[in-house]
Amino acid sequence: MTVLLNIVPRGKADKGGLRAVCAAAVESYTPFLGPRYGQEPVIHRALSSGAVLIEWPATAARHTRRRGTRWASATFPGVGDELLRSSGLFGQPMEMRTPVGGSYMAISGNRQEIFAWNTVPALEAVHYGEDADYFYVSNRPLAIALAMARGDVDAIETSDDYLAEALNFGFSMSGQTPFAGVTTIPTRSAVKISGGRLEVVDGPARPPAGIVQTEDPFSPGVAELEAALNSSTDRLLAALPEKTIQLRLSGGKDSRLLLGLLRNRGVQDLHAVTQGDENSEEVMVAAQLAEMTGIQHSVVRPALSVPSSVIDSFTQSLRDGQGYFLSEAIGAPYAFADPFVVGEGYASGQWPTFKGLYQRKKSIVQEDLDREWAAHNAQILTPELNEKTAQALLDWAESMPGSTPADILYAYGRDIRASRYMQASTVVVDAYSQVFFPFADSEVTAVSDALSPYLRFSHVAMFMVMRRVWNESLAVPFARGGRFRFERDGPSEKLSGPDFAQRTATPEPWPVTVLGAERMAEVPDRMLLDEPLTASARYLLDCAGWPRLEQILNPGFVALIRKLAAMETEHEALMFLRSKMRRIHTQVNLSRAILADRWLSREWLRP
Repeated sequence: MTVLLNIVPRGKADKGGLRAVCAAAVESYTPFLGPRYGQEPVIHRALSSGAVLIEWPATAARHTRRRGTRWASATFPGVGDELLRSSGLFGQPMEMRTPVGGSYMAISGNRQEIFAWNTVPALEAVHYGEDADYFYVSNRPLAIALAMARGDVDAIETSDDYLAEALNFGFSMSGQTPFAGVTTIPTRSAVKISGGRLEVVDGPARPPAGIVQTEDPFSPGVAELEAALNSSTDRLLAALPEKTIQLRLSGGKDSRLLLGLLRNRGVQDLHAVTQGDENSEEVMVAAQLAEMTGIQHSVVRPALSVPSSVIDSFTQSLRDGQGYFLSEAIGAPYAFADPFVVGEGYASGQWPTFKGLYQRKKSIVQEDLDREWAAHNAQILTPELNEKTAQALLDWAESMPGSTPADILYAYGRDIRASRYMQASTVVVDAYSQVFFPFADSEVTAVSDALSPYLRFSHVAMFMVMRRVWNESLAVPFARGGRFRFERDGPSEKLSGPDFAQRTATPEPWPVTVLGAERMAEVPDRMLLDEPLTASARYLLDCAGWPRLEQILNPGFVALIRKLAAMETEHEALMFLRSKMRRIHTQVNLSRAILADRWLSREWLRP
């Protein structure tokens, strides 16, 4: 990826003032980029309406292209050229005669207009802001905030609305960013700047994917999905300067399919990593799959991002995420990317839309939708703030008039869970490694959209593709009783085949060596990991941010924190919370509260 910041004068450009803003943005933002960003920033001048585009490339690849008075750039290499070609010689900036696949944020313009949009899913979305002199557009909100503050970190105002949504959802539903005055565009939208005005307009619509209908009810779309997955994988491999790839291999359906796609391409320098120990069924399965393909496999205990401190690691996650909470808050203190070599590919089967995501059954009614919304909203804030954040979710759902509950659930997974939820982890990974998520690709998503809902939510489409990509992998067990949904109650006579018993068997132990077991032996505050309920509660009551947190947290959650902090042992807390699900939810909410304390400290704003 690359980072783009477009600065557009609201009126006649003051060249000296614009140069000063660019210099302040480059000087202040560059230190926030991770070790992968060793290239010098490139400043493209004399664009539409006197605009300037700052490009922070992670590799030597060029991202910005010009053709006459038209220009285009994107966060993924090579897309700028394709955008110019696909819109034709005299085309408009967002007119794409031929769809350009991938996952990227794009900016393009001509003499009068500038448009910015992102693919769906959007690993990085379009963000925008404005002040008295300029409009700003970027894939990184921090770059905009620093430009608006003319490089003065102390002048940056953070967003209380973002903090509230991050505490309840783990991310923002409404388009809030960590910075006041910097906004994320609504899903499927674009920003248009023209004639001294900025407006949010409809984004470019990708033509529907063509699906060949067949007499076999299980086949429509399978060949098209396999072709799209092959294309997206090839795109990412072509953009990887070093062919070293670290594959996060859990042995589940997603990472198993991804391993098959990479195996079929003969990727030589492929290193699979599984977190856990020798007693983990995920480790057993992953080790068997790695041995089948002959690739190197490491089993590791996760490392802290700051080896000497859990709390400093929480802060580092915010620094690496440039102000965003990691949506999986329990994992916030751990080194998310942890590359063997800086700049290697980080491959993960992140959020396959072709599995239906939250559409888990054939018939979805409003009650199912209500239950899903309740499950995704922690509601740990005051009643007023809970109502405000819940409204953000309802507003998004209501922005899709005419959609059925099933359509809305699928769109939530497609537009939100595979997009905004992923922004923080994408930014963190991008600092150290090249993001390699072939499932989060607009071409793959277009095919997923065209699949019948049944083939998605039943996992039939995924199963059929896995048969074609790596048939032998379907004879390997899944961990912890995992199954394809269509096999939940037993084998399908028409689909399952002779290997059903093998993939539903209990995984067998596999000889592995666990690395990193000694990593946390000397960490002074490791109790936050060993006793996450009681130790986290005690930390919160003593932290500098507690007076502010106590004002915005629900009194019931505050009382729970005090009760947990007073307990003598972690076992007592586990018995009090009773169910496994309540323990997990409580740990997630405590981790989010710790992130909130670290976020309020603003220490993450010091690179």
